[in-house]
Amino acid sequence: MLRIISQKSQLTELNVVLRADVQGSLTSVIDSLRALGTEDVAVRIVSSGVGVITESDVHTAATSGAIIYGFHVELPSAVKQIAQRDRVSVRLFSIIYELIDDVKKEMEALLAPEVVEKDIGRLIVKGIFRTTQNETIAGGEVTKGKLAVPALARVYREKELIADNLEVTNLKSGPTDVKEVNEGQMCGISLKTQSKLNLVEGDRIELFTRQTKTRRL
Repeated sequence: MLRIISQKSQLTELNVVLRADVQGSLTSVIDSLRALGTEDVAVRIVSSGVGVITESDVHTAATSGAIIYGFHVELPSAVKQIAQRDRVSVRLFSIIYELIDDVKKEMEALLAPEVVEKDIGRLIVKGIFRTTQNETIAGGEVTKGKLAVPALARVYREKELIADNLEVTNLKSGPTDVKEVNEGQMCGISLKTQSKLNLVEGDRIELFTRQTKTRRL
């Protein structure tokens, strides 16, 4: 029950005012729009009807933040002017799948992007060169994957996570700044920290990247 309540509280809705030429078309479009709904986003039809788009439709859309969709209907010039004045989007379609595709794009724009993390490499700390409130510089061996900048880092001491979301600001191979260090090589690494990070020999620094992806229905 708590899971269902939580899902409902997180649901985002796209408000739509819908007009169609005949009742059969209206019913088909409504059914198709409702089928697009997921646990995260759904279509809320705030008003629907048969016939041309009216001034009342524009007022309803303006007060509810809705988009007006017309299927095989006209938009009278006087109503168009009111819609432009009130900054209401009116979209007319004669092909149902084009209307549905447009609604899907609007729904996808409401979805929070998906955050994707990718592990790229691991360094075992062999020495600590500098520790301040905002920076830690250490050296060690790359034992998995490769290190690269830009990247983020987590630090583990045995099984305990002791720091997260650290920014990797620099890598050094000897005295030279480098962009990548491969498995089996030694290197220096600079981490930007929010508070003092006291590394010890044997700590693991796990590097990863984080990207956002647009979610699709």
